[in-house]
Amino acid sequence: MRFFSNTRVAALLLALLAAGPAWSAPTQNAPQSAQAQIALLLPQSGRMAKAAEAIRDGFLAAYYQDSGKAADSPSLRFYDSDSQDIVTLLARVKADGATLAIGPLDRERLDKLVKAGPLPLPVLALNSVEGYADNLYQFALAPEDEILRLVQWLDQQKIRQPLILSAADEGSQRLQKLFQAAWQASHDNVPKVVTLDPARKGGIVADIRDITRQDKRQDALFLAAPALARQVQPALTYFHSSLPLYSLSSAWDPTADASGQKDLDGLRFCDLPWMLEAARPEQDALYQSFTRPVSGYDRLQAFGADAWTLVKSWSALADGEPLSLRSGRVQAGPNRHLRRTPTCAEVRNGTALVVWSPDGSSR
Repeated sequence: MRFFSNTRVAALLLALLAAGPAWSAPTQNAPQSAQAQIALLLPQSGRMAKAAEAIRDGFLAAYYQDSGKAADSPSLRFYDSDSQDIVTLLARVKADGATLAIGPLDRERLDKLVKAGPLPLPVLALNSVEGYADNLYQFALAPEDEILRLVQWLDQQKIRQPLILSAADEGSQRLQKLFQAAWQASHDNVPKVVTLDPARKGGIVADIRDITRQDKRQDALFLAAPALARQVQPALTYFHSSLPLYSLSSAWDPTADASGQKDLDGLRFCDLPWMLEAARPEQDALYQSFTRPVSGYDRLQAFGADAWTLVKSWSALADGEPLSLRSGRVQAGPNRHLRRTPTCAEVRNGTALVVWSPDGSSR
């Protein structure tokens, strides 16, 4: 796959020009000087290349949206993060004149950077691992951010006994454990778990039927298997359950067939503002230039655009100021791990409507 296409960038620029007046991104602490050079360290082939392309497209859309009104925008240089050892590559980009690096994307290479100790230039990593290093900020679209926000939302709704609906696969088990840990950090009870079994007689519908007929102490459901939302929520509706269903953002795909979206009415989740609010100019430009990607890659475009805004607001970030971005409210936490507060929504009449914003306002 060709990673950097002049034709692709030209299409994006034309769409941005057609969008009219530039959107005003956060302007705390003026952008980098004209001599600054940003190095983007992203995989250009392999299993993460498609994700990297979405991130790259989002970054460029935001960069060009802003650079059209700024004479001192930094130059960009792209490197294949898989081309050599990441520590060696970082030394190389420093020697090439980079003043800041964005990447890597994969956890293994990021872990190597953390263990390498002080870094030779500021780095905004596009993932998160345990530990820290001088000059390193870690930024990720992590499920932990969504789960922490969901627990806060449950508290706001005075939910006291959530029931976890899980599945046997590794991903669901991980989300189940993350939710349990987040809940128990601020509550003295341990949520019960029901593992859904599509292989049983009656499948998941039978599981939901049993849940609605049994223990009435539970006052909400957390679905740790988001892919099953299109089976679980209609079953809850069919059995006239009053239990609200909460899950991860991946349970909702705005690019899916609209005819089936009403089946998700009642589903609650927290997601990027990019997915839930009115489109920004750079977002429209991306959709006009390229086919809108499925929601997972759509979110990565927002993630890439935020990477540019974080670079642009580097001093504010270092001072611990919160930034309202496309992926939520972002603020540096302990050891320069960036904390993200997403927007929360409920599906009503087939549309995801914002009900709780990162600033705390409810609708």
